[in-house]
Amino acid sequence: MSTRLQLFTVVCLTSVVLTVKPVLAIPSVSEVELLTNKVKELVSQTSTGQSVIIINGVEVNPTEKGIEVILKTNQAEELQITNSSNNKNDLIIDIPNSQLRLPSGDGFTSLKPVEGITQITVTSLDVNTIRLTVTGATGLPNVELFDTVEGLIFALTPVGTSTEQEPEQRSDETQESIELVVTATRTEEDVQNVARSVTVITREEIEQQAQLSTNLADILGKTVPGFGSPTNRSNTFGQSLRGRNISVLIDGVPQNANLQSIPAQLTTIDPSAIERIEVVRGPNAIYGGQATGGVVNIITKRPSGQRLTSTTNIGLDTSLTNSADSFGYNLSHQISGTEGKFDYTVGFSLVTTGGFFDAEGDRIANFAGDEDSTKINALAKVGVELTPDQRLQFSFNHFDQWQNTNFISDEAIDEIPGIQKSRALRIPEGTTVIGASDGAFINNTLLSLNYSNDSILASKVLAQAYYRNYGFGGGIPDDNRDGRLRAITKSEGDIEQLGGRLQVDTPFNSQSTVSLLWGVDYQKERSSQRFNIFDPDEFDTSGGRVFRKIDERVFVPEYDFRELGIFGQLQWDVTDNLLLSGGLRYVNIGVTLDDYITAENPRRQIQGGDRSFDSTVFNGGIVYKLTPSVSVFSNFAQGFSVPDLGRVFRRPPGGVVNVLNSLQLTEPQKVDNYEIGIRSNWDNLQVSLSGFYNYSELGSAFSFNPNSDFLETIRAPQKIYGIEAAVDVQPSQGWSLGGTATWIEGVNDENNDGNFLALNSITVPPLKLTAYIENQTLPSWRNRLQLLYSGDRDRAFQDEVEDAKINSFITVDYISSIKLGQGELKLGIQNLFNNQYFPVYSQYFAPFFDSANYAGKGRTLSVGYQIVW
Repeated sequence: MSTRLQLFTVVCLTSVVLTVKPVLAIPSVSEVELLTNKVKELVSQTSTGQSVIIINGVEVNPTEKGIEVILKTNQAEELQITNSSNNKNDLIIDIPNSQLRLPSGDGFTSLKPVEGITQITVTSLDVNTIRLTVTGATGLPNVELFDTVEGLIFALTPVGTSTEQEPEQRSDETQESIELVVTATRTEEDVQNVARSVTVITREEIEQQAQLSTNLADILGKTVPGFGSPTNRSNTFGQSLRGRNISVLIDGVPQNANLQSIPAQLTTIDPSAIERIEVVRGPNAIYGGQATGGVVNIITKRPSGQRLTSTTNIGLDTSLTNSADSFGYNLSHQISGTEGKFDYTVGFSLVTTGGFFDAEGDRIANFAGDEDSTKINALAKVGVELTPDQRLQFSFNHFDQWQNTNFISDEAIDEIPGIQKSRALRIPEGTTVIGASDGAFINNTLLSLNYSNDSILASKVLAQAYYRNYGFGGGIPDDNRDGRLRAITKSEGDIEQLGGRLQVDTPFNSQSTVSLLWGVDYQKERSSQRFNIFDPDEFDTSGGRVFRKIDERVFVPEYDFRELGIFGQLQWDVTDNLLLSGGLRYVNIGVTLDDYITAENPRRQIQGGDRSFDSTVFNGGIVYKLTPSVSVFSNFAQGFSVPDLGRVFRRPPGGVVNVLNSLQLTEPQKVDNYEIGIRSNWDNLQVSLSGFYNYSELGSAFSFNPNSDFLETIRAPQKIYGIEAAVDVQPSQGWSLGGTATWIEGVNDENNDGNFLALNSITVPPLKLTAYIENQTLPSWRNRLQLLYSGDRDRAFQDEVEDAKINSFITVDYISSIKLGQGELKLGIQNLFNNQYFPVYSQYFAPFFDSANYAGKGRTLSVGYQIVW
């Protein structure tokens, strides 16, 4: 064997042993050191006296074991081969004494050349170095090297297709593929086999969008069809999915609560801790209630197959329209690794933001967003392979966001006739809050324990137990002495959840073409919200600068909310092309409430008690594959949700004494959804198109009451329907472009008289279009332009549901990344053309409160650097 072949063999053995658990065991420290020293020795033997070799062609051919990549040259024996690194499923090989001179003038890319390999690229790393990158679908491919007169041949065998019989082992990092989703069916399933509309946001896409904003709701608004356009707010009020509520999960653990005074389910984790996001669009009860619009499952980072991997990010951001007080910075660091049967992931992030400024250079008076805030996130996951079939994993995630601002919205402009832009009013110097938090805050702590066993009586079992604690609070106290509270107040709330899941996947035959997923879910929630009351005399004496807490008043009384679900889901692969699925879920919900006195004047005595509901929801779907790349699907699915009982309890309608007996207010909402769609996945073109219609006999929406200045819950028959589309194209080497389209409309019959009127534009957003174009400008430099268009909507205005029309707006963002040194320099410019616009949320509220009519962010610059080592 030649010296070069000896070197490559040692390097490949090192990479395979270290990263592919299903193939070989992890070596000891001494073995690794021995192999590393051998590699260094062989490199030194082959690094001298070598000339630059020209590679004038790249060819990819299928083989019995997988595929071969041929680098065409008549000097193959003189090429130097080094293994740069292996990152998860990426095999990276550098050839430092070579130049790539292809007829096209660019590098070479092959997408999904064979099952088990998602991509092969050959690029110029620098003037005299070529890099070959092979990405495996479920693990690091095995490699063999051959010299021929035609060129240098890399024979690749994907993980799972080797002819050698290796013991099967379960591994999270090798099971995952960008084509597999768990959220749609609660088990790993190819997207092409799912009878639902599914969007998967990969780690790369999350990192791209986080360069513009770390607000997850805004990231989804720019990437997911059916999701409302960005609002620049920390909560998701005014940002629905298909016009209805979303259920948010982190690794399968619910982040929703029945109490939704601040519906901030997506402000519970930092993007740096996320591996991928799976979005199932449309009503369903896959994981329980609240998913009348869909499910957003956030999957946290998983351990790499390597012994140790570290990732560090640093970044800065500032407004380009007004640099005063707009400076912010971020820092994150994650380490992960595998040592024998143990694996781990630990991460920490810190994000600070300054003031936000619109395109005219004015401070944005929103203060329900991320401006002037600090966010901290800590993630820890530890897993152990008890046996080849059993795994135990503990997860911890803590998120904390607090706002420390010197500005509030100037509510005086509400008294001036006409719609105008909100203004930021500086808080008087010396203002202090004593005895309570002095700013708005959100914190979320999550602990979970997962156990899986892939072989219990021929079934796969997954059990999960979890605990979640969530707290929230407002900002500077409000002087409500002239309002219904008759006091200086500031609200805070607490939510505590405890629950568990058990699911069993039982195949009915050896081929697993028929299987039943069945199990039980349970969750108990205890929620409450209170007003802190502050001393009015000291407030007046200090000129409105000192808030001293003197009392508390119940706003939402403490109540228990329980949900038990029993489910069964049947999957039948009738043929390779025809797939059927269907199932049901029985739900039992209980509410317990003590007697209480309302916070608002006139204060009333309200009776509590116990109340229970139950319901059974169904689903059924069909997928037919017209070709291996094109499939059509259709489904019927029911979803359900219980209205925000906290909103009902804190302000019961006049005349109500026992609020739990008010069926119209507390009855769950059941939604029937019908959907049909088509999707294709060709080499250079991916397309999806779906249409849906859903109906609820007792829908849940809200309406603003100008007489009381409050949002009131409306329960009435409701219809929502729409069309969604997404397309991605790779027209040539280094280029990709695409976009999404979302059109939704909806009506309800508020008076139950058969006269359906348009739903408001917070529930049903205007037409949304997104588009992007991306180019690998140089081998180490990538650029992306993306556009978001939110259209006009006047149907609700014409039906006198809204007091003003919703106007369209366009934003364009620029994202760039360039390899610099050992890492990558990233640049993001939000609102590149500095367009002055108003989000749909602020346009809706403008006729009621000018102080809520905030503009969107103007041109904003973000710069970051990432290094993986």
